[in-house]
Amino acid sequence: MTRRIETALLVDDDDAFRTTLQGALRRRGVVARTAATIDEGLVALEYEPVDLVVIDYRMPRGDGLSALAQYRKLQPDAAIVMLTGFGDIPLAVAAMREGADTLLSKPVDADKLLREAASLRERQRPPPSGAAPTPPPGSLKLDDLEREAIRAALRESGGVVATAAKLLGIDRRTLQRKLKKLGG
Repeated sequence: MTRRIETALLVDDDDAFRTTLQGALRRRGVVARTAATIDEGLVALEYEPVDLVVIDYRMPRGDGLSALAQYRKLQPDAAIVMLTGFGDIPLAVAAMREGADTLLSKPVDADKLLREAASLRERQRPPPSGAAPTPPPGSLKLDDLEREAIRAALRESGGVVATAAKLLGIDRRTLQRKLKKLGG
């Protein structure tokens, strides 16, 4: 049974996107607050914890990737989702190393976001890069991240390999080889 997301903080510089997502979450019973900058979001978390932090990758005054460790430190138990319109596998890997639980592409569906976040809260999260854990022997963390990014791109593209390859920023043939290698 997944834990329900009851509170959220949305950190994004795009006013229209931020308020639209806030409204969608509120209609689903989530108390959603917003912040237009990285610093504004950090201040908000100091006073009121949340179950979910949604942070944009590219913002004019500080990118979300460099702030992930600070957000994770303030909210160790929250699901942290990085949003981007520019997703690729290296970015997904970097985001997870810095403390994000997952990377989703914009625009994001509120129901999908809540399902993913509730599921993430059930899984055990690795610590951010500052406290680098020793992975268990035989762990294929990078392969797992790559597999998950490929699956997400295939879901997003409706299973069309050529479209998924474009979302990932790789050639279609490369994606086909990776699918074969990963057993997808």
